[in-house]
Amino acid sequence: MNTGNAEANSVDVIINVYGKPWQTLCTLKSLLKHSGDRIDKIYIIKEKQHPYGDNVDWICEYFDNVLIFTPDTYKYWYKRVNCYFKRCRYRVRYQYGIENSNKTFVFITHNDVLYTGDILGDMLSGIGDNAGIGEIGQCWNCPAQVKGVCSGERFNEYNPSYNDVIKLGLPYIRTVQDKIDRKNPKPLPECRLNEWACLINRNIVMRECRPNGDSPLFGQTGMDSGDIWFRSLHIKGYKFAYYKKHYKHCYWSSEPGYGTQLSKELYVRAEENAKSYFLENFTLPGGD
Repeated sequence: MNTGNAEANSVDVIINVYGKPWQTLCTLKSLLKHSGDRIDKIYIIKEKQHPYGDNVDWICEYFDNVLIFTPDTYKYWYKRVNCYFKRCRYRVRYQYGIENSNKTFVFITHNDVLYTGDILGDMLSGIGDNAGIGEIGQCWNCPAQVKGVCSGERFNEYNPSYNDVIKLGLPYIRTVQDKIDRKNPKPLPECRLNEWACLINRNIVMRECRPNGDSPLFGQTGMDSGDIWFRSLHIKGYKFAYYKKHYKHCYWSSEPGYGTQLSKELYVRAEENAKSYFLENFTLPGGD
């Protein structure tokens, strides 16, 4: 693992931790197993409180390249932010790591992802001049996929008019007509670069996003996390590459991440699954 002066292609990792210590540990250890030689620092954005009184502090003893930051307050949805003050910007998920990294590229991950291959090697090779690379779109919520005209893989090819979108049959789940911009119907409301496993060009983000530019911060929320950031950069002409390999999201749970947090039974079961996985696949500190 590179913990000294970073090479040109090294990456900093940013992970927001709200509970799930065993899943967080497995996420980071599996990422390091396959892509560790590409990683310099790991920024852990640790919330002040955690579900069901859980403690996540102990996981830090498993790493020697971790920087921890705890925002002064926690709020999952951030639509409006006073971006002129660091204290306010740093309340937005991932922002502390984005601003304090010195890398061209930063990798953002959820804390419930199992990595199965060298995802960073692939993403560094595939990002090119794109603003980001990763799985695009919450397509299961989008009428364009239901009608068979678009998908994450085909996002760059699908260029509908306003009338094309309306004809998809709205409303559909969270997509309603008054959320479709007549001038810029694309991206559709469910389009985003999914932050559970994505690589972004930090230089572009720092230049275009507030307070230096006029785009929203990466972690700000419109309909969902990151969608207004994605929309703003897309309208400015930035491109995104699709990638979906070498990871399994919500691997230790039978429900999506947010659903697992809402149920203590599901949460405890997922943590037990992750602990068992860790003990079977990794080594405790000191080799115990």
